[in-house]
Parts: sequence; structure tokens; C-alpha cells
Amino acid sequence: MSVMRKRAWSSLGGSLFLAIIVSSCGTLPTTSADKKSDPTAVDSSVVQSLQRQIREREKRIAELESQLDALKLIDQDMENLRKPSRPPATLTPIE
Repeated sequence: MSVMRKRAWSSLGGSLFLAIIVSSCGTLPTTSADKKSDPTAVDSSVVQSLQRQIREREKRIAELESQLDALKLIDQDMENLRKPSRPPATLTPIE
């Protein structure tokens, strides 16, 4: 009985090993060919998406720069309004 078990296990192990080797040999060429064609399609769509994002960011930066310039002008105007045009009459010279 133990001899039959050993033969059965060795036969099962050998068959499993052979099945793994045969299945790995059959799938390698198809996956490598698929990987070569897919990345170019994926890469071009990724590049287009990134270019679109860059254009949108540049447009947003231009808008923000315009707003910043407007705020700087407002700040200058407010600073000019705060400064008195002539010195106050209450100041006396230091002796």
C-alpha cells in the first residue's frame, strides 16, 4: 500500500510539475506581445491627459497673476490714501 501511495504521489507531482512548465511556456509569448502594443496606446493617452492638465494649470496661473496684479494696485491705492499729503499742523519742531 505504501508503494502505491509513493507512486501515486510521484506521478501526481510529476504531472503537476510538467503542467506548470507547459503552461508557462505557452503564455509567455502572448503576454509579452500584448505588453508591447498596450503601453504605446496607454502612453499616448496619458501624455494627452498630462498636456491638457498643463494647459489648464497655465491658464489658471495666468488668471491668478492677473488677480495678483489687480490686488497690488488696490494695495498701492490704499497705501496712498493712508499717507497724508502734508504734515499735520500739530507737530512742533524739536529744539
